[in-house]
Amino acid sequence: MKRIDEPTCSVSELFDECVQGISNAGLRDRLIAQKGLVEASYADYATHSQGQTWCHLPRAIHNHPEQVIVGDLTKGELVRLYNTGMVGSKGAARKKYDQIKLLARDECPYCGGCGEFVEEEGIGTLDHFLPKARFPAFSILPANLVPACAVCNTGMGSSFPTDPNRQPLHPYFDAPHFFDEKWTTVTVLAEVPVMVSFDVNVPAEWNEKDRQRVSQHFEDCKLRGRYRIKVASDVSSLIDQRRT
Repeated sequence: MKRIDEPTCSVSELFDECVQGISNAGLRDRLIAQKGLVEASYADYATHSQGQTWCHLPRAIHNHPEQVIVGDLTKGELVRLYNTGMVGSKGAARKKYDQIKLLARDECPYCGGCGEFVEEEGIGTLDHFLPKARFPAFSILPANLVPACAVCNTGMGSSFPTDPNRQPLHPYFDAPHFFDEKWTTVTVLAEVPVMVSFDVNVPAEWNEKDRQRVSQHFEDCKLRGRYRIKVASDVSSLIDQRRT
């Protein structure tokens, strides 16, 4: 895990810029009219970020794009604000999208960097910490957009735990000890080829909630297998060099 700085771009300006990327004039007008309500929901996100209780935020029904979420705006329209107004934009909104990706400095904060990056363009995706399929009101909220490698992004999926003890770690808002203290362990078997295995091993003073959260994060991001493959490859290469 790697802690990174929260995006500093103005949420109000970003909303306006994303709206400009919507070609449907009627939808644009409705988005503008409901801007205040959308931004009010952002305050709820900030409140739950302070206590790491994102799981208690209201969530949308799966596979119901017509569900009304904020004001008279539907789930499908809020998701479109991200897909079309931000990602598909060629203007200022897309520039902010790319700027948020750069916050990771080419190392996915969820896994610490396991190589799943586009070599020429750096980190490839933005993950919705709260999936837009379930929490569409936060589809363009910068605090909910985390630069991530493709494997971690996919591993998080489109659902989110209802149990606070199973929530993944948030690179912007979670406590320093998740990032500064060691909570994994490795076992090395001196065989040919060398065998390594990783597991979760939290400090004794951590509480049960923190233990469960890192264990869930470890599974969601498939860190056991990914770390094993990467380290085994690096160690085998080193052994071959020393033999030579």
